[in-house]
Amino acid sequence: MVTPREATTREPLISVEDIPPEGTVTADLLGREVLVMMQNGKPRAFLNVCMHHGGSLKLDGDTFTCEWHGSTFDARTGKALSGPVRPDARLIMLPTRIEEGVLTYVYEERSET
Repeated sequence: MVTPREATTREPLISVEDIPPEGTVTADLLGREVLVMMQNGKPRAFLNVCMHHGGSLKLDGDTFTCEWHGSTFDARTGKALSGPVRPDARLIMLPTRIEEGVLTYVYEERSET
């Protein structure tokens, strides 16, 4: 008989009141830098890493730009727009929830044992 198993990881990132209405703020997730921003009144969190060669990202309007090689990504979806990055690449948008006023990374793992 197969029994489903669930495990949830929760890591607080930043107080929602510390997220600026425009631009980004950095937060730490287990030693990795995360860029947090507001989009249409909702917080979004992306790993601060370009999918080309791992460079850091900078937000310019609605576009993230890699500071190493200039690849660009749509800040709403994470999809690659231009540059040396593969056209089908996407930034890593983290699954988050607001818990008690704090933007929290929430990862739910489900497996069958």
